[in-house]
Amino acid sequence: MEGIMSLSSLIAEYLDFRIPEYTTRDSAALTVPEPARNNVIYTITGVRRCGKTYAMYQLMDRLIAAGVPRTKLFHFSFDDERIMPFTDHTLADLLDTYYRMVPDALEGCYLLFDEIQEAPYWTNFIRRVAEQHNVTIVLTGSSSKLLSSDIPTNLRGRSLSREMWPLSFREYCLFHDIPTTTVAGEYPANIRRPLQNACVDYLNAGGFPAVQRMGTLDRMRMLQGYADEIVTKDVLERFGTTSLRVAARFSRNALRSTGLKFSVNAQVKSMRSMQVPVSSGKLYDLMDDFEDAHLLFKVGGFTLSIRDNPKTPYKVYAVDPGLSLAVAPANHLDLGQRLETAVFIELKRRYGDNRTNAIASYSAANCPEVDFIVGDEATGDPYQLIQVAAQTGVERTMVTDFDDHSLNRKFRSEIGNLSAAIGNTGLKHGTLISLDEEGEVTVPAGTIEVIPAWRWFLQ
Repeated sequence: MEGIMSLSSLIAEYLDFRIPEYTTRDSAALTVPEPARNNVIYTITGVRRCGKTYAMYQLMDRLIAAGVPRTKLFHFSFDDERIMPFTDHTLADLLDTYYRMVPDALEGCYLLFDEIQEAPYWTNFIRRVAEQHNVTIVLTGSSSKLLSSDIPTNLRGRSLSREMWPLSFREYCLFHDIPTTTVAGEYPANIRRPLQNACVDYLNAGGFPAVQRMGTLDRMRMLQGYADEIVTKDVLERFGTTSLRVAARFSRNALRSTGLKFSVNAQVKSMRSMQVPVSSGKLYDLMDDFEDAHLLFKVGGFTLSIRDNPKTPYKVYAVDPGLSLAVAPANHLDLGQRLETAVFIELKRRYGDNRTNAIASYSAANCPEVDFIVGDEATGDPYQLIQVAAQTGVERTMVTDFDDHSLNRKFRSEIGNLSAAIGNTGLKHGTLISLDEEGEVTVPAGTIEVIPAWRWFLQ
């Protein structure tokens, strides 16, 4: 009885919880059906602190506005320490107590559970409730391994999963009251200049919502804490891959290498030279765990994407440019790396929900590297080529031919790689994303659009 009374008090607190103010995000909008048996289960995955809980708040506000009683919206967070330690019956006791407190919820209710993977046997519980109760279930979690891979198996195809990310550049502007509207399809100077400045600020601050209005030092400390929390809670506590010392050092080195080739074997040698015992197998497993936790991502060559050999050299990208800057030594991480990271995450936003899409790098004998090629992973058919360079040397809007020898060496190299890739792939168009320059370059195989990052982010 004492346990039930304690649970009742906790549930009452959640039911009386006042939804905090927030900035509405289009990427967090979720449409769900009315409660019924055998409803699809909705899951929201993503890195910690990217705004998954506020996506639930946004949904709750919309449902309340549509006339759903607040008592029929049961939101609960399973990383609340007051419900721990979990027992085999915690989930059942929680729901039974809620039904006793709100009897008409049995007729139909919305169960909105944060960080559900913290509870044992949660998949069996959720499946049973979805099958036997008139409910609409929405779940969040910080591990794609638990919520993107396990759910289709354990819940027999009854779930739909969507990924959430830190703020996009458009959402960053919304948070900071920076207009992004066009006039007749163009950005007038009084709107364009603030967007140019905001783009650089975005590459420094990143897109985690809670740090947006912090000073630089506080923001850095908060983001460093995020990185440590992800490694501790979403990797070590869940997978137990290796020691905290190894995981923390390895994660920092990987985050600092965002946008660069990353060698696990080189990391093994470096750690061993400092008397840190570690094996390459452990670090390869750790990289997979980091990716499952959405901390960072591996990008291999497009031609290798189907074979997916984990020991093939790859580039790594942090989940957020501000996070990678926060863990890097002073002056260690250049703006170009952060720009490339932001472009990669934007590509994940645009294409990541479709699992047949591959986002990879491209290289060939006549093309040292194009940063990104997007294509169909199953067929190997490419459909987009993107190169990223913070500075290209183009000082004005232009339409020019690649044979124009006034173009500087850096710009000719970037264009040359894209031109070769266009010819090799049969595509007729490529994109070069820079900080400020824009124009169009004609190459033998087609055309290349040079576009400022802020404009590309807002497309």
